[in-house]
Amino acid sequence: MALIEEVKRVCDRLAPFGWRDLLLAHGLDITATNLKQELTKELPNINRNVPGFEDFAGEGKRAIESGNPARSLLFHAFASPNVVLNAQNTNSDAYPTLAELEIIENFVYGVQPPSLQDLQVRAQGQLLAIVVFASEYRPAPETVHRKHADVCFSRTGVARVGTAQPLYDAQLRGFLPFVKGDVHAFRVLPAKYSAYIAVQRRGDANSFGPLRFQAGDNTKQFWVPLHKLFNGRECIRGLNLQVTLNSRHVNEKLRRIHVALRKMGWNTGWSEPDISQPPFIFTEGIAQFTTKPDFGNGLLVPVVHSSLVEAGTYKGKVLTFRVPQNNTEEEGERLSSSLRIPSNAPEYVHVRHKVLANGQIENLNAQKDVEGAVQKGGYDAVHYIDFTGDGWIEAVCPELAVALPRRLPAYSLVTAPDFFPNTDQRELLEWTEQSVPQRLRENLWRIPPETLSDDRVAPNLQLKGAPFRPEDKTVTAIVSLPLKGAVRQMPLDGSPTMRHAYLPDAAAGVFAPGWDVGTVVSDNGEEHMAAFRLGSPFPEDSKLCAALSTFWPAVAPDAARTFQPNPAWPTVSPLTDEEIGQTGNLAWDGVPGPQRVTQNGKNFIEYTEFAHADYTENSLQKKFSLSLTGQVDVREYEARVLAMAKVYEVLGITPDQRGDWSVFSFHRVQATDSELQQAQTQTGTTLVGNIFRFEIYRHGNSFSNPNDFRKQLVEIQETVTLFVSPINILLNRNNGTWKSA
Repeated sequence: MALIEEVKRVCDRLAPFGWRDLLLAHGLDITATNLKQELTKELPNINRNVPGFEDFAGEGKRAIESGNPARSLLFHAFASPNVVLNAQNTNSDAYPTLAELEIIENFVYGVQPPSLQDLQVRAQGQLLAIVVFASEYRPAPETVHRKHADVCFSRTGVARVGTAQPLYDAQLRGFLPFVKGDVHAFRVLPAKYSAYIAVQRRGDANSFGPLRFQAGDNTKQFWVPLHKLFNGRECIRGLNLQVTLNSRHVNEKLRRIHVALRKMGWNTGWSEPDISQPPFIFTEGIAQFTTKPDFGNGLLVPVVHSSLVEAGTYKGKVLTFRVPQNNTEEEGERLSSSLRIPSNAPEYVHVRHKVLANGQIENLNAQKDVEGAVQKGGYDAVHYIDFTGDGWIEAVCPELAVALPRRLPAYSLVTAPDFFPNTDQRELLEWTEQSVPQRLRENLWRIPPETLSDDRVAPNLQLKGAPFRPEDKTVTAIVSLPLKGAVRQMPLDGSPTMRHAYLPDAAAGVFAPGWDVGTVVSDNGEEHMAAFRLGSPFPEDSKLCAALSTFWPAVAPDAARTFQPNPAWPTVSPLTDEEIGQTGNLAWDGVPGPQRVTQNGKNFIEYTEFAHADYTENSLQKKFSLSLTGQVDVREYEARVLAMAKVYEVLGITPDQRGDWSVFSFHRVQATDSELQQAQTQTGTTLVGNIFRFEIYRHGNSFSNPNDFRKQLVEIQETVTLFVSPINILLNRNNGTWKSA
């Protein structure tokens, strides 16, 4: 079937839902008899005042502009999450499917198909190759150049594991992680890949980027898409193409553990050839391309598993290994109750389920000195696996094999769930850099909250069979199609998109520990990314990432106030009492928040003892939830960070003193709150806007609860209660009189 016939079928299906009327406002009739003529004619009356079209490219003047999706009105209308039908139309069928969007996109590139010679001329003598990209059509504020809505491309895609099938929200034009009726379930989150003929060029901020252009990018080489490849005779003039995408992923965490420990002289009980077999290393059950027609081509979907984590089995038995003594750094060291391996293996390993001689499992969390038991080692522990991994996506096109023999794959990450799916790493970084006052910004983070797209690090060079090169350090960068001519600045009024983002600016670029990917140094001395550096299983990293609030400045839950105070890890972005299970029963990590208790007539704050909090165990018991944190958008996240910083500032707490204070309670309050009204009456100050209530305290000594060693009791030296609005702060020290700060 000719592309125009496929386009007609899409338009005919969608027209009755209101799309015909919506597009007639721009002078476009998608039910016209001669549809190709209608789609390629100039549209002199495009109305960019219609909601959702404000950021349509100012240079766009047709429904379909050859080779340029951003200047194609029909593509923008169908693909932009900001273009919606009237509020009364809630029919999910009223919006295009991914497969239908793909048809429109292919027609953009195929309406006037170029020849290979045309593309060579456009490349201006520079190197061409077949390159695989992950891509998203984004509103203007989220694009490379920020001038209009556009397609963004990266040679790295980020999919996320889960326990339920993917859910595509057609109105949002994206995937969501939530499962209605099951607050402890996680939908898998896919990534979309396509093949392009691309040109290699040095970074150019005025042409294709990359996003967040940085010093030195003008000397680095980036692959820039020129023309999309798809099946049929309408892609490249004179050729009938067959384009196939292949994927390969690997999880080799367990194998890496044994290789690393054996190099350090420890007999783990396993060696070759066993450690080259599943589950020590496996390629199945991680991710695969979907065959569902509505999802189109190139959608990589993580394989759904009933649990995010499970015990490994080998030869019909639960897989165990011998835990080493870890008294010295050379032999591996402990952090909390995880085994830590210095390099080239998972950094943190769960070793707290000891297997006895009779096959029974002893939970070391039930021992008072669980850290000491782990440090001593010398026992067999259950090996747990997760279904994360990394790999590559390659394109095969026999018809172009001679003309374009070089093929470059995309780097594919299948990684842990995102507990803040509506808050992206890039948005947090840009807010920190551009909006936070310098006096506060300098004290927010120990290191900047980098995005993965900002890193210039090679992909996993140790992936067997992957054609990655050490010099390929721009694989996570995000680029656009090369801009053509002068480009108008369109209004940047769109609100942030509320959908899964699978390009690497939504992933963390901090690797100590990592959340989405880690880094290692190969035997050849080359630094590169590697999924096998992440925790085994990944919740071992999650616990450290969440607790290391200021050291690990990513969009991840800040659990510093869930556990007993640690001077090095003060709260930066507080979770609410409800989100940590201090009230209600839906703690994001399954660990209930602190409580105020009385012993022998004295008040204490009681915490779950950090070493005894077992995120892997909680994952096995399906206690994790993004039901509450998933509702937090970037503006709310930023407001919390700023409010916390203002609390420290108004109390005169310097960065070096923050470790002396802990947040006991944090939540949003309404204007009708009786305590707030009392504070406003006493101070004569009325707070407006969003108002947070903080209860923080200066802590004294901490010690194990004599009635439950899995709890810590912390002395209260001084308390301060604060109401924080965007403008004013009211505070009360030690239950005294309210004052205006």
